[in-house]
Amino acid sequence: MTRQPDNSTILVVEDNKDLSFMICETLRSYIGCTVISAHNGEDCLKMVKKEPPDVILLDIHMPKMDGFEVCTILKEDKQTKHIPIIFLTATASDLKSRIRGLEMGADDYMVQPVDNLEMITRVKVMLRIKQLIDRAGETGIAGSLLSAKTAHNLRSPLTTIVGMAELIQDPFYGALSEKQKEFARIISKSSQKLLKMINDLETAVEIRK
Repeated sequence: MTRQPDNSTILVVEDNKDLSFMICETLRSYIGCTVISAHNGEDCLKMVKKEPPDVILLDIHMPKMDGFEVCTILKEDKQTKHIPIIFLTATASDLKSRIRGLEMGADDYMVQPVDNLEMITRVKVMLRIKQLIDRAGETGIAGSLLSAKTAHNLRSPLTTIVGMAELIQDPFYGALSEKQKEFARIISKSSQKLLKMINDLETAVEIRK
């Protein structure tokens, strides 16, 4: 796999130091981004407040402050709520934790031990989403330049993505593996999130006129 230089920053929050080291080294090697680490929830919040990363990989099961509590604090803060969070869970069958995490605002989740190719792919997707969020924020907040044409140009492909993600989950078009279903749900959820942001920005611009 070719290393792709990247100026983004990823924060890995994992209390197992050996596992944290392996994840960090993999991301540095194959994405080429800046990777920082925290080994508990308290340190994570301090680091995010000091310098917000572009993506956070967050272990669910940590002592004192677990990943759910950390996620809640980050998503309730308007300065950090748009940072994509990927939950890390050690149990593939822990469906309740995964659903709870997504309902709390997490953008994705991965089961450990993590397949390197899958992890790199998912992190790259979240980095692209964060870039789109940043650009939309600059357009809507700094300049209020989200025109009707721009909104249409952004909304049209996203609407197609949402629709196709829903279609491929329809049994009529063939059975999907559990992993494929999972990917389709993530695509649908992330696309819907971006659509909502576009609609919110467009509304904000209209109010300012």
